[in-house]
Amino acid sequence: MERKIGVALVGCGRIAPLHAKALKELPFTELVMTMDVIRERAEEMAKEYGGKGTDDFQEVLANPEVEAVEICTPHYNHARLVLAALNAGKHVLVEKPMAINVEDAKEMISTAQNKGLQLGVIFQNRYNEASRAVKEAIEKGELGQIRGARAFLTWHRSDEYYKLDPWRGTWAQEGGGVLINQAIHTLDLMQWLMGEIKTVSASCRRWGHPHIEVEDTAEAYFRFANGALGCFYANNCYPTDEPIFFEITGDRGKAQILADRATIIIDGESREVKPQAESVSHPAYWGRGHQIQLAHFYQSLLKGEAVEIDGRSGMVAMAMVLSMYASSATGAEIDFQQFIKGSHEVNGL
Repeated sequence: MERKIGVALVGCGRIAPLHAKALKELPFTELVMTMDVIRERAEEMAKEYGGKGTDDFQEVLANPEVEAVEICTPHYNHARLVLAALNAGKHVLVEKPMAINVEDAKEMISTAQNKGLQLGVIFQNRYNEASRAVKEAIEKGELGQIRGARAFLTWHRSDEYYKLDPWRGTWAQEGGGVLINQAIHTLDLMQWLMGEIKTVSASCRRWGHPHIEVEDTAEAYFRFANGALGCFYANNCYPTDEPIFFEITGDRGKAQILADRATIIIDGESREVKPQAESVSHPAYWGRGHQIQLAHFYQSLLKGEAVEIDGRSGMVAMAMVLSMYASSATGAEIDFQQFIKGSHEVNGL
């Protein structure tokens, strides 16, 4: 019988059921504990998915059956909780963004390395069939020399959404708005598919949510090391949640992703890539990759291998967001590599 890894799920809010369901269904994981500052919420999740519910994070860290901790709390808690778990000898998988500043992210990465532990960051859309097919087409050179990319995200987050949790819509606790919470997945796909970023120029504003501190609308332009240009637009004040559109163009063809489906066009011939199975557990525009990424993470632990999306990989999209804020605040085009090396924080619109 295959060994099961004991896992604690910390934070039992909106995204947590996706993690809990995956942990229950995977044959090599066992949900040992659920933890939330609202004890009843942790106990309800434990009743449905297994384990023991608690409101005491120290109890999680002290439990020898817990080998790995998944962090699904509000953004501002990520760094503190991840560092505490690593220092307690636990592997960690943290929801995006891994932190809300580059310095904390770097400390998380170095702590994991020094402790000999794995630190993974959730960017589940890399595991969608459409994303993988486009990645393969690029790596095989099917699109030719990559010239550019464009992406559009138009979703709806109501005033009630922001009022539901007081940390949302604040610089100090959410760390930003539509970019750091919703659009960060699409930004991650852009850099994963396009490669190293040279510069970032962005404009961010608050347009449809007058009562929040942070941006709900943003546009950006990226220069990549391969000479390609990227155009990006996002808002979460559209009337509905529409499918994300993402396109990469080369001198031989192009690839387009709409929601969880891809169309790859090469020398005038096209092929379609769509999911092998539809997901009914969450909105389709979230993608289907959570369970796949969790499976990869825990299989890596069992095999003693490095995880695929580690801290260094997970930090890039977060830094893209922060550099966009810096560019918008200063009006300057940001040297992205320099930003990561000696990051400066710029909050406010």
